[in-house]
Amino acid sequence: MILFEWGTYNALSTLKQAALLGTRITEIPPAVLSKKMSLDYYESYRRMGERYFTLIVAHGPYYNLTSEKGLKAHLAAIERATVSGAKIYNYHLGRRIGTGDITVQLEILKKFKEINSEMIYSPEPASNEGEFGTLDEIEELVKAAKEEEIKIIPSLQLENIFLNELGVYETGDFVEASEKADVKWWLKILERMDKISENMIHIRFSQVVGIKHGGRFYKKRMPLGMGYPPLRPLAEALSTYFVNNSMEKVVKKILFLYTGLPEVKYRDLIDIYATVMKLSIDKLVNKKNQMEYGKFYASLKMEEDND
Repeated sequence: MILFEWGTYNALSTLKQAALLGTRITEIPPAVLSKKMSLDYYESYRRMGERYFTLIVAHGPYYNLTSEKGLKAHLAAIERATVSGAKIYNYHLGRRIGTGDITVQLEILKKFKEINSEMIYSPEPASNEGEFGTLDEIEELVKAAKEEEIKIIPSLQLENIFLNELGVYETGDFVEASEKADVKWWLKILERMDKISENMIHIRFSQVVGIKHGGRFYKKRMPLGMGYPPLRPLAEALSTYFVNNSMEKVVKKILFLYTGLPEVKYRDLIDIYATVMKLSIDKLVNKKNQMEYGKFYASLKMEEDND
């Protein structure tokens, strides 16, 4: 048991160094799945990934899923992710088409399932204006997919949720949104998504700024400490949520993937991990969460008897 599983994206060439740093999960980057590489590449990723990590996640390509070309690219990516040993396929829902978005997205998931029915599909909140994927929409899609017996959990790309739910795409005001995104706000988001995530919570994060191009708003990833949303209230909320989860009768597996810039991703990830863990210490060792020695040894004996 561990408070949360942590890691970042890696090509085959960086798997070993990521493992040496102590990360426990790895993500296959979109570029690796966007173009056809040798079968040996994907098989080697699986062998090394299964050796060094507890879980392999795949990130689908940045093609518009609701176009014929984009859907074809995603189906091919799922085949490659399967060979690579991925158990979760993270993907963007693509542009809105208007009435019937949920129906279209559900039909796409059915096509995904035809490629790999054991893969857990993890739709990500919209990352730019005009894309499908508010929290309400993701909730609706997750519930509909479960009725079709499709394995699915929401992908909580936290900065996307920050941008969408607090209207930053419309206002461009990161400061005002940051004031609203306090500890309580983040906890409400985490607890809301917890209700539709059965056995596993999939959390992702990087800090961003916004740029305008052609009248549209785009997010730009930044090194930790140079973008939004602020880390401190988020880290406090994450530590609270992680510790609370660890005290439940049924403990959910929590994944945390850092999706920051390649040049600083390992340093930033370790800074985030250390911050969250430091905030978790007092919560874990307070009197409420402590077990008396007698109860502790009794629980060990029960585990031995069960073995």
